[in-house]
Order: sequence, then C-alpha cells, then structure tokens
Amino acid sequence: MTQSTAWDRDLFVDLTDFREVDEVLRRGREFHRTGTNAGSDEFAHGTLIAMDGRDHLNRRRALMKMIGANQPWGAEGSLVDEVFQANIRRVLETQQPRDGLVRFDLIDLASKLLWRVTAALVGLDDIDNPTKVERFSQLVRPVLEGFNVEYQPEQRHQEILTAARENLSKIRAEIFDPSLERRRRLIAEAETDDDYAALPADLVTSLLVSIGDREPDVEVIFREMITLLAGSVNNPVSQIAWAIDDVLPWLDVHPEHKSKIGSKEFLGHAVKETMRLHRTSRPHLVRIAAQDAVLESSGRVVPKGTWLACWIQAANRDAAVFGPDADIYDPYRTPLDPKVNPFGVGLGGGPHMCLGRPLLLWDRGDERAQGVLVKVLRFLLVLGVRPDPDGVQQEGGPEGGRRHLRYDVVMPVPRAAP
Repeated sequence: MTQSTAWDRDLFVDLTDFREVDEVLRRGREFHRTGTNAGSDEFAHGTLIAMDGRDHLNRRRALMKMIGANQPWGAEGSLVDEVFQANIRRVLETQQPRDGLVRFDLIDLASKLLWRVTAALVGLDDIDNPTKVERFSQLVRPVLEGFNVEYQPEQRHQEILTAARENLSKIRAEIFDPSLERRRRLIAEAETDDDYAALPADLVTSLLVSIGDREPDVEVIFREMITLLAGSVNNPVSQIAWAIDDVLPWLDVHPEHKSKIGSKEFLGHAVKETMRLHRTSRPHLVRIAAQDAVLESSGRVVPKGTWLACWIQAANRDAAVFGPDADIYDPYRTPLDPKVNPFGVGLGGGPHMCLGRPLLLWDRGDERAQGVLVKVLRFLLVLGVRPDPDGVQQEGGPEGGRRHLRYDVVMPVPRAAP
C-alpha cells in the first residue's frame, strides 16, 4: 500500500508555470493522483483524494448531498453563524477589555469554529461544547500532521506516523464508532422515501446510504472521514487569517470601498484573491504520468512514470496569466484569460477540484447565501476586527505553504453582545 515514508526529490519534475500546472491537473486520465502518497498512504488509501477514474467519480457522487447549500453547514444554513456568534460571546466573557478593545488570537477562534462545523459535516456526534471541541482538536491535530508527512523532514517521519496512528485509534473508539452506530440505526429505521430524504447528509451517513444493503467497509468510511477533516480545518483557518491580513491594508489604501464590507460580491472577490496569493497547505500537488504525454500548453515531453510536482502558489502568481503585478493583492483582479478562475488553481483542478468548494465559496443565491470564508470574513470586518499592533502574527510552514500559527487581533467591544 505505502511506497515509502519519503519521496526522492530527484525523481520530481517541478512545474511552476500556471498553464502547465492547470493542464496536468485537468488531464486526470493521464496524470494520476493514485500512488503519489508515500508515508501518508496508510491514512488516505482508498479515499477520494487518493483515487482516480470511475471510483473517484462514484465517491464524489455519493457525497454530493453533503455539500448542498441547504445543509446546516452550507451557504444557506445557519450553523456557521451560530457557532461564530457563540465563540465571539465566549471571547467577550473571558477576555478583559482594555481601552475599549478586546484582544484574542484569531487562529484559536477560527479553529474552534471550523472544528465544530467540520465535526457536524463529517458526522461526528456530541462535539457541541468548548471542552469537547478542544478534546476533539487535540486528538485530530497529530493525525493531520500525518497527512503531510511527505513534506516534513525525513528524520521526523517515524515520530509523526506513530503519533498519528495512536490518535487514530482514540478517535475511532471515542468518537467515530458511536457516531457510526447511531447512523446505522437511523438508516435501518427509515422505511419511506421521506424517511430517507430526512436522513442527515453528513459524510458518514452519505457513504452508508450509498452502499445500500451491502455490508459497509467501515475502515474506508473512517479514512474518508479523516481525510475530509484534514482538508476542511487547517486550510480554511489559515485562509481566514490571510484574508484579514490582505483586505484591511487594501481598504486603508482604498477607503472608498469600506462601505462594501457587508457585500457578498466584494467579499467573494476578496477571499478568492487571498486564495490565489496564499497556499496554506501542501506546497505542491503530486501527479504521476500514467503514459507518455506531451503538454499542449508548453510542448513539454513527459515520459510515462514521471513524477510531477505542481507548485500551486508559484503557478497562481504567474504574471503571464494574472498580470505584471501578480504578487500584489487586488480583490478586483481579473485573470488575463477569462477561462481562468480568480483563485487560479488554489482549489486544485480537473477531477480533483476540491470537493468543498461550494462550502467555502458560494456565488449563487441572494446576499444571505454565503460560503464559510465569505461569511466569516464578513463577520470579522463588521465587528471591526483588525491585527493587534502589539500582538503576535506568527507564520510557519514551508515556502509555498505558509500559514499563520498565531494571529493576534483587537476588536472594539460591541455596544450590545452579538
């Protein structure tokens, strides 16, 4: 199953040109995702992010209801709103104001928000208060590091893998197994089409329903749940901090746009530009050439078996696609090619386009229908949140995948508690 616990960097061909990266991601039949995991394959094997072809398509179809806008965690749902307001109230209750300002770590607040929402999304029960959310996050964090073991120094691989395995066993016993059994009972009790339509649309329930009367492969469901956690928590948390870091200085220079901080359209532009500029997870996506190929965008010859490293942030700053000032934040940037997404390949591309895109970004519907990143940025800007000039804004991670480990902010004390 697992090829090794380390990649041989000498085997990689590095792609940084947007056209080449985009083409490789789109040509999923020729450039495969399967087999590109090394040490993390034991966690991701058989899941959506580690398969190609018809199996990949069928798994995506099984999960489509989960990402609907009308779900509690979706663009038209209220779960994100409720959890955000609860966390802001907790900040106001626990942090003593100074000079009319409350100080807190935005990474901590965003993490608590995303852990709670993601637990509901994947189908884990009883993670509904600060103590349980904290316990949940403590258990999952070492597992998430295991998903990125290939990008860590080789001398740390065994330490990372050991911690991830231990915590996976705890998550399985403490949280996953009881939640799974509850969902199996709900499905068994459903008798009519209306009963089935009323079932939760979380990941665990969706996968159980998709197999019908067959006995489920619980290990696959567990691994799929863990991979979705890995993709749904750390990246949005980091993007929230980068969005604040990007948009506030831009608004200071362009004060005529400050009246738009509640506008879905403006905020959508803002978070997409942040997503283009900042890669906060794996710095490159890896593909293997399944056959001899030639890239139409450049004429590059790619022999069968070639390992390709698609560097996302470098591609998203390609001046030939995003203009000569591609390194500068501009929420109204328009790619030179109208077919290119404003966020570039920040959410992947082709068959492996991020499944959670509708949850993070939602352009349809009215002003109230907003993706998670848009909603949270709106909440923060309306509350007057800004970086704490006397606090810490600490970055970490490899080049091409930098994220904020801590981001201290200040917020005016609201006249009335939210």
